[in-house]
Amino acid sequence: MIVITSPMYNYGMPAVLKAWFDHVIRINKTFNFDLSRGDFPLEPIFSGKTLVLLSSTGEFGFKRGGIREHMDHLGTHIKVLSHYLGVEYFYEIRSEYQEFADQRHQDSLENAKQHTIALAKRLSNSTH
Repeated sequence: MIVITSPMYNYGMPAVLKAWFDHVIRINKTFNFDLSRGDFPLEPIFSGKTLVLLSSTGEFGFKRGGIREHMDHLGTHIKVLSHYLGVEYFYEIRSEYQEFADQRHQDSLENAKQHTIALAKRLSNSTH
């Protein structure tokens, strides 16, 4: 299992997290490249991994169907990259409204905490 905590910076991942992915995802270490596979030559070497992303945002509405869904370049980017680490099960729990510093932020933090506890219980009882 891989657990990543990250804020959303300018609608994407912090540079240090991007650098980590760039250093870890390596040809013939985490994925292989074979042109005989045609238009999809990259294939992960590992499989069956789980990644949990705990993220925070200053704004809100980045989840599926949210008003800023199209602006989420953190979770979507990590999900794509994690494929090349063998991740098959991706979960994201996010707290929002940080910049507003109001009750919505406090409610979002509590909601994220409850979702984290529930996910931990669920994953501890599963095969992934």
